[in-house]
Order: sequence, then structure tokens, then C-alpha cells
Amino acid sequence: MQIVCKFLPMSTLAVKVVLDTRRALVKNQDSLAPTYPIKLRVTFARKQRYYPLEVAGVSIEDWEKIQLGQRMSKTQREVFHTVRETEGRAIEITESIHPFSFHAFDARWKNKAVSSVSGKSFQGIFNEYIDDLRRGGRASTTSSYQCALNSLLSFSKNLAWNDLTPEFLEEYEAHMRSEGKSQNTIGIYLRSLRAVINYGIANGLFAKEYYPFGRKSHGKYQIPAAQNKKRALMKPEVEAIKALAVKPGSRKELARDFWLFSYYANGCNIKDIVHLKWRDIDWKEGVIQFVRKKTERANKANQVQITAVINPHITEVIHRRGIENPAPNKYVFDIIQDGQSAEQQHKHTQEFVRRINIGLKQIAKELGISKSLTTYTARHSHAYALLMGGASLEVIMDQFKHSSMKTTMSYIDSID
Repeated sequence: MQIVCKFLPMSTLAVKVVLDTRRALVKNQDSLAPTYPIKLRVTFARKQRYYPLEVAGVSIEDWEKIQLGQRMSKTQREVFHTVRETEGRAIEITESIHPFSFHAFDARWKNKAVSSVSGKSFQGIFNEYIDDLRRGGRASTTSSYQCALNSLLSFSKNLAWNDLTPEFLEEYEAHMRSEGKSQNTIGIYLRSLRAVINYGIANGLFAKEYYPFGRKSHGKYQIPAAQNKKRALMKPEVEAIKALAVKPGSRKELARDFWLFSYYANGCNIKDIVHLKWRDIDWKEGVIQFVRKKTERANKANQVQITAVINPHITEVIHRRGIENPAPNKYVFDIIQDGQSAEQQHKHTQEFVRRINIGLKQIAKELGISKSLTTYTARHSHAYALLMGGASLEVIMDQFKHSSMKTTMSYIDSID
């Protein structure tokens, strides 16, 4: 006999707290009534699993009193409250797992710290993931994930875990294409979604066997490959930018200064330029050395250190644009400030990039450059100049700090 304390119908899923009378803990010895363990029983797809409660076993007579909740002793009352709390937690967990699986339930049940998120929707978990990124000071990634969530909610406002199927993702991709999203943006948003689903699996919120991503040939959803053809300027076009007469203090002068700074500093990312500090500049050795912002959170062995030779143009920009009375720990350029949050610095950097790109667009129009001229073009143009100058793939790999020759070859092949 198994005495039921609570029954929760959930389709083919049943959650019950039972007195497991299959095997007594204490049999009739010394005039003691036999006691039995109290367990949570989960039934799904005709399979059952038992999860023992952290309470002492009770007799059938005591259990009947606990069920009624009346005339209980202090010990019985403690068991009663433990059973109620266990029921509540089990119900929350089962209601939050879509689709349900014992694997997901086991992970949630064993990890009590994770159970604090049990009642949250997929949107709630996505927001929690974004908050973790924000607390970690990863402003750029935070912004990207927030955009991904906004896009997702514009397609499905009340998204649930069990909606995340290959078919749903195909429809979501089609929705983004209808809105004019680029292939690259679609890939970024879907990789963000994939990261949150992986987080859900790791924390027992989503069953691994229902993971929607993978190869199409296996019935899964495959994130489209980025169409990442990189446009580079030819040497005459770079020389034309250098020779262009611009008004001092104009937006075009600002754009030209920092585009050429990036070009000559090994294609340095604008974010890295913004974060340059005076200690990174070694005038004696004639080089700039810094760790790329995108890798500074990695362990030391995986950080990427860039070394760029200081040429006359870089020197000119530093003298013209750098702050006065420099100190080693101060930023070279007056774009971001010490004491600002990561989000504030990200906002100022994005605004700075926007101003540069507006100026570059004006320069391209004036010079008749048909290619898209942006801050990214400087990096691709630097790589192309190295290649055309006879630099080996090993040299390019070293300058761009690629992790493998395959990455370098792929990067070179993508330059148009």
C-alpha cells in the first residue's frame, strides 16, 4: 500500500508525495510499529522515479494524522510542513520544464540553488542571463543580447520553453528576413538564443534531448552561415584618404584621423583605441602595446596582446587628439572617462564610432569610393596591404593574432 498525500494531474505527468510501504525501515521489534520512508514519486510516460524526503520514516498511523493535518505532535507537524514545502517545490519545477524529462527534473531537484528560478518564464531566464552579462561589465555583449531578446519578443510575445523547436526557429528566421535583417544579424541573434538555451539545459530548465540546434540533415535547426565578405581599400584609395584636404576640427578630419590610426596600428579596433592608456605607449621603443578588450577577461594565456609600430601619422593623431598632462593610467583620448560604468563607456564608444562612420561616408562620397567605408574597413585594408606587400600568411597570422592558420586563410579569402 502507498498512501498518497498530494496528486497533481499534468497531462501524462503525475507528482505525488507517498508513504512508500514496499519496504519497512523498522519492523515489529520491541513493540515498535513499522515505519516507512516518505518519498516524492514522479510519474511520466508510464515510468516512475522516487525521490526520498529528508525526514525520518513514519508509521502508517502517523502518516494518516499527517495527511489530515490535525492533532499532530511536534514531530508530525514538522514532517507535515516538510511535505508541503516539498510538494510546492516539485510542482514549481515540473511546471517550469517544457518539454518535461526526468533528466531535467533530476538536475533541478538535486540543485536547490537552481530552484529559485523555477517559476520564471523563458523571457525571465533570458533577462536573467542579460543581467549576469551586465553585472560582469560586458556592456557590448549585453546590448547585443538585449537586441536579440527584443527581436524575439517582436515575433512571439509569450514565448515558452516548449515553443523552442526547429520549426519555430525556421519561422523566426523567416520573420527576421521579412524585416530586412542581414544574414550577420540573424546569426548573431540566433547564437544569443542558443547560448540562453544552453544555459537552460545546464540548469535543468530544458531537456537536452529536445535541443533544437544542429544539422538540418538530423532534423534540427541550423544557424545560417554569415555572409561576411570583407571589403578592403586598394592602396590608391588609402593614399587618397591621406591626401584629402579637410577642415581642421571637422567631422571628416576626425574620421580620417582615427581611420588611418586604425589602419596603421595593425587594423586596431576602435574600441581598443578608445581604451588606450598612456602606459600603453612606449615612445622609447616606438611601439604601442595593449591587450585587446575582447580578450581581457580571459586567463592570461588566452589574452591577445597587440603590438603596433608608431609611425608619423599615429604620432600626429596622438599629439592632436590626446589629452593634455597625460598620466600613465589615464586614457589617451577624451572619449571615455575613469569612473564610468561599462554601459556608459559602451554608449560613448558607440556614439564615437557613429560620428566616425558619418565622416567616413562623407569622405567616400567626396573621393568617389563606391565601397562601404567604415571603421571596420581599416582592419581589412591593412590585411590586404600586407598581403599585396608580399607578407607571408605566418606574418599576417601573427599581426592579427589568429588562433590558427586556418583562421587566417579563411579571413584572407573573405576579403574582397
